[in-house]
Amino acid sequence: MKKILYIIAAVLAFSCSSKEPTKMPWEDDLNNKETPSEESGTQIGEVMPAWSEGNLDIHFINSGRGECTFYILPDGTTMVVDAGEIFTSDATAQPQRPNSSVRPYKTYGTYIKHFLPASSGGKIDYMVLTHFHIDHMGEKNSSNAIHPEGGHQIVGVSGLFEEVPFRKLIDRGYPSYKEDAYTLAVTESGSIPNYIKFVEYATTKGGVTAERFQVGTDGQLTLLGATKNNYSGTFSIFNHVGNGAGYYKNSDGNGFVDVRKPTTENGASCGFHIQYGKFDFIAAGDLVSTAQNFQAYYFRDYITRLEAFKSNHHMSANSWGTQMQKQAFSPRVIAVQSFYEKQPDVDLLTSIFTGKFENNTYSWEKDIYLTKSWDAKMEANKELFSKVKAYGGHIVIRVAPGGGSFRVYMLKDTDFSFEILSVSDEYTCK
Repeated sequence: MKKILYIIAAVLAFSCSSKEPTKMPWEDDLNNKETPSEESGTQIGEVMPAWSEGNLDIHFINSGRGECTFYILPDGTTMVVDAGEIFTSDATAQPQRPNSSVRPYKTYGTYIKHFLPASSGGKIDYMVLTHFHIDHMGEKNSSNAIHPEGGHQIVGVSGLFEEVPFRKLIDRGYPSYKEDAYTLAVTESGSIPNYIKFVEYATTKGGVTAERFQVGTDGQLTLLGATKNNYSGTFSIFNHVGNGAGYYKNSDGNGFVDVRKPTTENGASCGFHIQYGKFDFIAAGDLVSTAQNFQAYYFRDYITRLEAFKSNHHMSANSWGTQMQKQAFSPRVIAVQSFYEKQPDVDLLTSIFTGKFENNTYSWEKDIYLTKSWDAKMEANKELFSKVKAYGGHIVIRVAPGGGSFRVYMLKDTDFSFEILSVSDEYTCK
């Protein structure tokens, strides 16, 4: 008995005298601060539960080399928006995820195949490309394999097709790319011709149908599942901006499409509004310039409360324009797919948190989630980034059946465990 007491005393003495280890940035309260509430029934370290009927899932997949978002709609219809893949040795770029040996399109494919509903038949219903930039469609590079039939390089969107085929492709230029949707992104060099070559193959030999993105309709991205009628009147995807055009109300109070010729590729980005019950969500690629103003007008005219928003242009300096500020654009949750040190822009992030913009002052309750991992810019601005809700992983928004509430999950991105790093308390849609 005495021997046992001596051992216990020794252990206690050691633990009391040991020096507390220095915390790394990802161990302190700046990272993944959210903890699961008792109501969530989900614990940190568990695998993200599979989608189930009635849920709306929005997965922001982090490869560190581009944007890719995977949607599972309430009836099981699936949609992917963008599949970027850039090659870079830039020291300011984030580490590639899960590691440098896994190509981004394989990261997207592995992730999507894990979460695909059984009803999908192993295919994605919609592939939507917002615009022709390599961090959204894939970069032509000498290291890419050549498709034996199509002759295109396998990268980004075309690479994802090899991993998980899709049934319909929608972009801003099909079918007459060179006539009116080709020249803006000239800096992409051979990447656009490579993408077009892939589209030619996919639509002639790959079983894919293709369409041009249409602004001002909720009839292009629709539910396709066996239970789609259960969501009639409660779920819709409305295309509100694209190719420089935007939908909002005119002076008479009627909705119309304002058509302008885009002057930049980012300004030509396509975007949509998802409405599910009381849940409202907007995403529009790298939208900037005049078309970004259209987004602000649409918010003003048609959305009383924006629950979630995929930040335009990775929250770069030009991603929160004048009209967004004037219209008090105010999403409750902001997901930022950032993969460079300069993203998000420090001055803009400061304005969003303080509510003090150059053209207006307004404040609102908001939570910001970042895909990027800890870096030098965040270390240099610790106080600012301490206000970020969670960072460093895949971001998942899961909306409950009926669209009355949602949670935000952060998943581990350094392997394919799909382990939960954090989960928010329940957000109530209003």
